[in-house]
Amino acid sequence: MTGEAGEVADLIKKGIYHQQGIDQPKLKKELGDVMWYLSALCTEFGFTLEEVMQQNIDKLKARFPEGYDPERTTFRDGEAS
Repeated sequence: MTGEAGEVADLIKKGIYHQQGIDQPKLKKELGDVMWYLSALCTEFGFTLEEVMQQNIDKLKARFPEGYDPERTTFRDGEAS
């Protein structure tokens, strides 16, 4: 999964920082690969994708109760990520 995520990051890097544009069909393919591995891991450990996503939503709501704040991303006072 990390290899596929790296491919996604590389496409974004080239698209934004190297100003080459983002190859959306290739990005979609690589995101699908990441999702396949994520789904396989969830299956292996008995999680559903919905449970994992909801846990992340709950964590972000607790971290940003008033909505997203860039300042809160730099100092989280010992919060777990």
